[in-house]
Amino acid sequence: MDKDEILKMSREENEGRHDEREMIAYGTASRVGMFVGAIICAALVFASELLFHIPEIGLVGWLVYFAMQGSGNIVLYKDLKNRRNLIWGVVEIVFAIAFAVVLVIRSVV
Repeated sequence: MDKDEILKMSREENEGRHDEREMIAYGTASRVGMFVGAIICAALVFASELLFHIPEIGLVGWLVYFAMQGSGNIVLYKDLKNRRNLIWGVVEIVFAIAFAVVLVIRSVV
């Protein structure tokens, strides 16, 4: 078996899978997306209080952000078995639940 045959077999075997460079790119994109989401949530808090006078908008933004971040960390824990991801995931889900509770209380009062 020569080099070209080995390369061909390897390409066929790994067809449809992401290579290491693509995986790093997806990870970087995910982190940047979450960072941009945090900035938008902070802007929503200020805009909802100062411009719109509807504080619930900011609460919804943070609820969604922490739910996304927490669920992402829990998935990382499931795949990587890193306890730190589990702890942060649970803390962030608790924050999401807290924002949901405050949102419900504010809408009832």
